[in-house]
Amino acid sequence: MLRIKHFSFVFIAFFTLTLSSCGGGGGDDTPTLTAEEQRLLDLVGTSGVTYEATSITFNGAAATGFDNFTLTLRGTASSKTYSTTDGDPVFKATGSWAFNGTNINQIFIDGNSSNTFVVSAFNASAGTFTLTVNFVASGGVAAGMNGTNGTYVFNLVKQ
Repeated sequence: MLRIKHFSFVFIAFFTLTLSSCGGGGGDDTPTLTAEEQRLLDLVGTSGVTYEATSITFNGAAATGFDNFTLTLRGTASSKTYSTTDGDPVFKATGSWAFNGTNINQIFIDGNSSNTFVVSAFNASAGTFTLTVNFVASGGVAAGMNGTNGTYVFNLVKQ
């Protein structure tokens, strides 16, 4: 009888130790996002975010031709797209975008590294940021794009 009690005690002790070493599931199992993953989530949310311009300047003066400008950003780690309204000549109506390698403060539009968009004054909670680009039109004067090269600053707010 003493053996059975001893065996029962050892079995219960072993079982208790096994359960207590499991961690109990009380911790936060949410993976920590990388800086790029967090910036992507802040910019595009889970299904895309549309921004409108509070102001747009060209070479330091108010820009014209962007009266109803909107920029919609969508993306995942492997696929990032955009669409715009009144974005010409800086943006096509639709296209792709990417971070400049690991630099989450620079964006390439349509794979064009000649026009690097710099993200600044980023405020995720307010849904605001500024995009600045020293724009060079593809094709230049020969393509009828005279007068569009210069520095554009887009101050954007989430709709």
